[in-house]
Amino acid sequence: MSVKTSSNRSRIGRILMTVATLVYGVIPPIVDLTETHVFHPDWTPHSRMHMVWLLVTNSSLAAIALYLLWRSGIDRARVRMAGILGLCVYGGFMISAATVPFYGGALSDGGGVPPVFGVDANIVTFTLGLLVLLLGWRLTHDRSESNP
Repeated sequence: MSVKTSSNRSRIGRILMTVATLVYGVIPPIVDLTETHVFHPDWTPHSRMHMVWLLVTNSSLAAIALYLLWRSGIDRARVRMAGILGLCVYGGFMISAATVPFYGGALSDGGGVPPVFGVDANIVTFTLGLLVLLLGWRLTHDRSESNP
């Protein structure tokens, strides 16, 4: 693979990883800092604190991932770490979604974001985000490079 092709693939991969990072770092605060979550009148104050903590943590991880992806000079270790941070966030969501029956949770409440083609919008959004992250991560990994 030529250096130019490898560089283009890597750039496209980092752009895709950026989109996936923005999905977990920007969209949730926009959606969740509303009356459906943080300002929901039925939520306990402690639940609200945990929601804000989650939003700040995930957005902070996204900011770090973006820095790692776009800091000058391409470094596969930094790209790898940005991917790992994204997997932590997306994995946390997937585990919490898969285990809702065990703790009495729900993917959404009435009046929240409506389903997309009959599927919960959270599942659609975060599954697509995860797939974009993985595709981007894959494109940044050039097997012809000697640097692992």
